[in-house]
Amino acid sequence: GETRFRSAFQADGVQFEPLSQHELLVEMHDFVQELELKRTIFRSDHASNWLVLKGVLGKDKQQILSELRKAIDHPEDVRFREPWQRGL
Repeated sequence: GETRFRSAFQADGVQFEPLSQHELLVEMHDFVQELELKRTIFRSDHASNWLVLKGVLGKDKQQILSELRKAIDHPEDVRFREPWQRGL
């Protein structure tokens, strides 16, 4: 979990600071936006992800970006996983 992850960084004298939910969503949006793939299956459905996203890049890229933009701009309208569901 996060405790073990943090301890590995602290052993090297570096302070680990996880991104906020908003920062994670912006990073994912920017990452997906720059991808130029046609038939790559995209999954962001691991329990640790706040927002479940699925699609095929190329065909579903704009839908994925729209879902991310909505989550960034109007998080109150999006169904995120509860923190306890993320298993961290």
